[in-house]
Amino acid sequence: MTQRLKVSLGGVRVGELGQDQAGRIVFQYDSKWLLEGFDLSPGSLSFEGLPQSAMRGVFDGLHGVFNDSLPDGWGLLLMDRALKQKMGLNRPDITPLHRLAYIGERGMGALEYAPILLRGEGASLVDLSQLAEQAEGILKGTSDQVLEELRILGGSPGGARPKVTVAFSKDMKTCQTPFSVLPEGFTHWMVKFRAGSNSTGGDEIDSGRMEMIYAEMARASGIEMPRTHLLELNLKGQREAYFAVERFDRVSSRKIHVLSLAGLAYANHREPCLDYGSGVLAATKKLTKSQQEVERAYRLMVFNVLAHNKDDHAKNFAYLYDLKEGCWRLSPGFDLTFNFGMSNQHTTSVNGSGLPVMADLKKLAQDFRVERWKIIVEEVAHGVSSWPERAKDMDLSQSRMISVQSALNATIKRVFD
Repeated sequence: MTQRLKVSLGGVRVGELGQDQAGRIVFQYDSKWLLEGFDLSPGSLSFEGLPQSAMRGVFDGLHGVFNDSLPDGWGLLLMDRALKQKMGLNRPDITPLHRLAYIGERGMGALEYAPILLRGEGASLVDLSQLAEQAEGILKGTSDQVLEELRILGGSPGGARPKVTVAFSKDMKTCQTPFSVLPEGFTHWMVKFRAGSNSTGGDEIDSGRMEMIYAEMARASGIEMPRTHLLELNLKGQREAYFAVERFDRVSSRKIHVLSLAGLAYANHREPCLDYGSGVLAATKKLTKSQQEVERAYRLMVFNVLAHNKDDHAKNFAYLYDLKEGCWRLSPGFDLTFNFGMSNQHTTSVNGSGLPVMADLKKLAQDFRVERWKIIVEEVAHGVSSWPERAKDMDLSQSRMISVQSALNATIKRVFD
């Protein structure tokens, strides 16, 4: 092996990642973990002691479950700049093992990697306005240097939009770094900044308010959601609202193992490659072995359809492993907002259709024995119908309210007619 990384979970050694002379990345479970632990990615990793390479080359030769620890888009931008500035590594020279070592103990989910490249600082208070302003400068190309605080806090979350992981006090008024033992009453959160106005779906100045509305609509539709909060911050003398969501992969200082559908299925989330039937619902049934979890996945599908959230790619579905119960469950909803997707069609098809109708919803309900499917559709439709009142309460512009309502009306007409 030319490179090695120790993989741990909850302070317990899980196994080892290495790169052989041929450049292939190989993982081997630790013998003790095989006796006392659990399969990190059932079906895509073999729960045995033999060295194993990745199933496919989707993630630069990295196993899907470990790729889940890495960011994309924004986080990779910060990582590449930091590795160049601090270690002289150019992007072509950066391997997936470099990236995992850079993430170290800061990744989403519970997996940790050692030795660590570029450790961060200890606990400190966080100025979110300053970080938002610098993030904007980096995206606009007006800032080349990355603040150390932004590198640490913004380098691990996935997705294209700038975001940071922080800890908030109970009253949401005090914000600090989240990588040490938290003070009493503090919890782990993620704050999303803005990617500008040219993103797919229109990441406008009201994107934080939009995602807050969608979180409320999802709850009203019966979808389990983490706690959410709208932060009013000063940015260059102007007030702007940013969406904050409590992390479901953290419970106090305990880390929860998370496996995305992309990581499980080796699915490229940047292109349409899955169907809700053979992908989301089938994986949920196989992994959780619970009809209740299948119904939760079905409800999420219906919400994405009726609420016009067409950016429903493979990384936006995830599963949590419950150590106490020894079982998997579907994660709470996340990244739910109005979106046109690709060519105004769903990234994950519904019964083979990118523009599904009621017959498609019915067919998948029959295939996966979702007996209450009509009730679920009605409940979600009722939750989505609250858009006008919620948008008005959130002070969205009239043009924004009308354009979204028009798209929602067209979707309801297509599905229910």
